[in-house]
Amino acid sequence: MRLPLGDIVSIGTRARFVRLALLSLVAAASEGVGFVLLVPFLAQAGGTGNALPFGLTLPQLPLGALLILFVGLVMLRSVAEVARRLAAQDLQVAVVDGLRMQAVDGLLHARWRWLSGMRQGESEALLITNIDRAGYGVELVARLVRLSLGLLALGLAALAISPAAALTGAAAGALVLLFFTPLRRRARKLGEALSRRHERLHAQLGETLGALRVIKSYGREDRTADEVERELASLRRTERAYVRDSALGLAVLHMGGAMVAAGFAWLALGGLAMPLPILLPLAAIFVRALPLLSEIQASWQGWSHELPALEEALATIRSANEHREDEARGPAVSLSRAIRLDGVSLRHRGERPALGPLDLTIEARQLTVFTGPSGAGKSTLADIAAGLIAPDEGSLNVDDIEITHANRRAWRARVAYVQQEPVLFSGSVRDNLLWAARDASEDQMRRALDEASANFVHSLPEGIDCDLGEGGRALSGGERQRIALARALMLDPDLIILDEATSAIDAASEQAIAAALHTMTETRTVIAIAHRGLLPDIADRVIRLDKGRLAGD
Repeated sequence: MRLPLGDIVSIGTRARFVRLALLSLVAAASEGVGFVLLVPFLAQAGGTGNALPFGLTLPQLPLGALLILFVGLVMLRSVAEVARRLAAQDLQVAVVDGLRMQAVDGLLHARWRWLSGMRQGESEALLITNIDRAGYGVELVARLVRLSLGLLALGLAALAISPAAALTGAAAGALVLLFFTPLRRRARKLGEALSRRHERLHAQLGETLGALRVIKSYGREDRTADEVERELASLRRTERAYVRDSALGLAVLHMGGAMVAAGFAWLALGGLAMPLPILLPLAAIFVRALPLLSEIQASWQGWSHELPALEEALATIRSANEHREDEARGPAVSLSRAIRLDGVSLRHRGERPALGPLDLTIEARQLTVFTGPSGAGKSTLADIAAGLIAPDEGSLNVDDIEITHANRRAWRARVAYVQQEPVLFSGSVRDNLLWAARDASEDQMRRALDEASANFVHSLPEGIDCDLGEGGRALSGGERQRIALARALMLDPDLIILDEATSAIDAASEQAIAAALHTMTETRTVIAIAHRGLLPDIADRVIRLDKGRLAGD
């Protein structure tokens, strides 16, 4: 199995990883040397000499000096262990935060065409569940480093005391880890299944929260709860299967350890006839090594389980970076005459174009309405006009300036977008307006509210400083939409695009927005997507689409 230390080190920084490894090495080495010192201590206590294998003889030290050295090693190990735990925490935090910020940065700067193809549950699972699981995986890697170095130090100490016993124990340990290979493979498969379960659960919970009104109006509360419960049960079964495999693995490891211990005792006391100063340190090393081996197996199996989450997070981040939008802004682009689309076409999937090919001119300072059945290409056309998506073929031109990757962001800076479900942030009306233009004055905010027919804000408790609650829940749908329109106007855009912005609001709010849009066309260009209602009736031009083409073409 691949252990992507390179990915972890690059995110958490090499210095943190090296520091963790060095501290783990100091802690492990001090423990190993402490076991070796038991030989001369026991030999002096029993008067049997302090010779080691290979003809090695430890220097004769007074008993007091040996005890002081032993206590010093214990103190060194304790200090190193405290520092190691802090270093492991620093590494884990650096990797989790670094991974999460890479994901956020990648998603924020990816091209809209790629982003729009992601499922909401997929992005939520990436930012929350998968990265948290990856963080736990990093903790397991740090534990594996510590345990492996500790086991290595104990093995070297055993080798110095008795090569035969050390090699026998190493062979037994290797066989144990080899025996558990199928369990680690199964853990990886369970980890992959767990990633899919988490993604499905996130998607289902997101859909449920977004459809609470519909669920209650249809009386489907119990059925929806049952569906969520089934998804949770599936997730818990996967988690339980992993816990079961881990518990079985530990049980088998303990039984095997007991058999190896019995065999070692028989050899030591019978066939090898080890003296007590050699036997006791070796027994202590074995007692210490067995739980280390057990922890290594459990950590390795846990890492196998969490690895798919890290791989999925890294793959999504790489994909987002591959679809990263060109950062170039180019020269300023402004609209005063017309937007022209020449031979524009775009394919989402398959061979049939989702849009076009079409030629179209949208006059400036007019209200143009895109209408047509669902799937006709209205939103795609609006996204192309806004510079969110580049067409596969053809060109977008603003006042005869072609919009390319070099100036697409510059054009988009002159466009404001208001979607069907208005997005308001927690905080006050002022906070939402300043989100679009941080340094705006009181007069600018008042003008934007007036232009958007959002004068009702002035009569709210505390006026523009009224707390709207999460998502603006204190307001009606039409009021939220008008504040969203005012926020769009804070950008002083050349083009405003409304995507079904009046389809789910009351008649009074629709009339207010329609009047506001009609006034805006004195200085701005407005594109609205609408199936029905007032907007097609008051539009300067209605463009009907059908199957990605202009109706009638």
